[in-house]
Amino acid sequence: MSNGVSQTISDKPIKRNINPIDTPLKSLLQLQPKMYEFDTQKYKAFQLKKGIQYGFLAENVRYVFLDMVGAKSVTIIVGKNTYRNSLMQTIDEVSLIPVLVASIQELHMEIKLLKQQVQNLKK
Repeated sequence: MSNGVSQTISDKPIKRNINPIDTPLKSLLQLQPKMYEFDTQKYKAFQLKKGIQYGFLAENVRYVFLDMVGAKSVTIIVGKNTYRNSLMQTIDEVSLIPVLVASIQELHMEIKLLKQQVQNLKK
């Protein structure tokens, strides 16, 4: 039986180069949200979800947020006992959450400023 003691470590010391997100709203406005369906028949080996999907095209996201686009290797059967590795572009959509929050904060500050201007005009 172990008598282990756990230690809670803040994430701040393990992160470096911590900076605010520059122009989050301007960046988000460049994204082009899409509705689409995967070609599950042609790309069976990719095990893609069926039905309508909501998301982005990797090429568009790469243009705006280069670091959020990666690739995963998929092995495809191309014949009897013959396989080929393919790379499928992927988007780290979870990383969009901080950009969304920063954009909401930016919009909130804008609304606050506009409300103050309206109040000043009413006086």
